[in-house]
Amino acid sequence: MANTKKTTLDITGMTCAACSNRIEKKLNKLDDVNAQVNLTTEKATVEYNPDQHDVQEFINTIQHLGYGVAVETVELDITGMTCAACSSRIEKVLNKMDGVQNATVNLTTEQAKVDYYPEETDADKLVTRIQKLGYDASIKDNNKDQTSRKAEALQHKLIKLIISAVLSLPLLMLMFAHLFNMHIPALFTNPWFQFILATPVQFIIGWQF
Repeated sequence: MANTKKTTLDITGMTCAACSNRIEKKLNKLDDVNAQVNLTTEKATVEYNPDQHDVQEFINTIQHLGYGVAVETVELDITGMTCAACSSRIEKVLNKMDGVQNATVNLTTEQAKVDYYPEETDADKLVTRIQKLGYDASIKDNNKDQTSRKAEALQHKLIKLIISAVLSLPLLMLMFAHLFNMHIPALFTNPWFQFILATPVQFIIGWQF
């Protein structure tokens, strides 16, 4: 195999050598796949051509034989969600990620629970993906209570509000200057200046809305 990738899967449910041999034979029947299953470590090491296969295919093959592939569960704290559409959007994106078995997002508690295959993804990738959607996310800290999390979220929103107000104020002054025929500094009427002020408010701070 010229173009190969290697992955290791944690397998559950094997009780004897016949189990590991059965899984190994089934995986090796796939084109351009070289698999070794170790009963002692309960792991399968698979070399494959990524142009023909992906890890999810191997997981499905193992599960079809009646065995399981170990998943990990992580809880994430998410801030910035304002409505059910926000939580639904995050949930859909997470469930489409490679390696995610199941993801649920709760708007009320501002948390997500994600079951994932550690061979395919990890908690940091989940957090990064949520952040790219315009929300703040972090791995749940069980030492933090709900009040402190909400206080942090409120503080973050306040900072965004202040930045938005500072950037929007010159544009607001320009509008009132036009209404009351007041003197307008030349800089305020420059389209590029207005663009620089408005863009962060609309596409960075206001992206999540």
